[in-house]
Amino acid sequence: MDIAWYGHAAFRLRGREAAVVMDPCAPETGFRLNRPSADIVTVSRGQDPAHNWVDGVSLESPGFQRTLDAPGEYEIKRVLATGVRTPGPNASRNIAFVVTIDEVIVAHLGDLQAMPERTALDELQRANVVLMPCGGGSHLSPQAAASIANEIAAPLIIPMLYQPEATDGVDTGLESLSTFLREMGATADPPSDNHVNVTRTSLPTTPTVTPLLARGA
Repeated sequence: MDIAWYGHAAFRLRGREAAVVMDPCAPETGFRLNRPSADIVTVSRGQDPAHNWVDGVSLESPGFQRTLDAPGEYEIKRVLATGVRTPGPNASRNIAFVVTIDEVIVAHLGDLQAMPERTALDELQRANVVLMPCGGGSHLSPQAAASIANEIAAPLIIPMLYQPEATDGVDTGLESLSTFLREMGATADPPSDNHVNVTRTSLPTTPTVTPLLARGA
């Protein structure tokens, strides 16, 4: 299964039979989607165009049943998705999605703002890969992100919602990745690609932070 980062909180998961775009972001974020194709779109914050720009995605079968933006359990084209309510900005609702595709479980935390409640955390702890906000500003602080990442304890952590180093002039106003890495007590090679291929057998044996280049920069 291939995981590509477009920038901000926007990712595409592409498996053998289906593709999922998560939190597609509007051009105002400074990142370009370039209209990726998908079978499913997940949205963590339905009222925020930085997370819900579904018009920027080419849905293979457009319709409500292919755009997921609420808590619940879904199955589309052999992709299992579970939406769980978690703390969002200013006590609003944020939906984290846990998606199983090609036997790899990915948790996209959206614009999470604080430690999830126990029920939601139990669901997130199933993940092999966590897409983690970590850049502070109006998003999760690096310190809180490290605490939540350690609690979830997924083998693979892919950061998002921070200031990437190579963004062709995009200024997010967020902190760089180095602060989050320091809080994690981790190191990471500078990103060399905007996607990574993940299988059950390729997962690291200990929690590992793997940054990606922003494809949409």
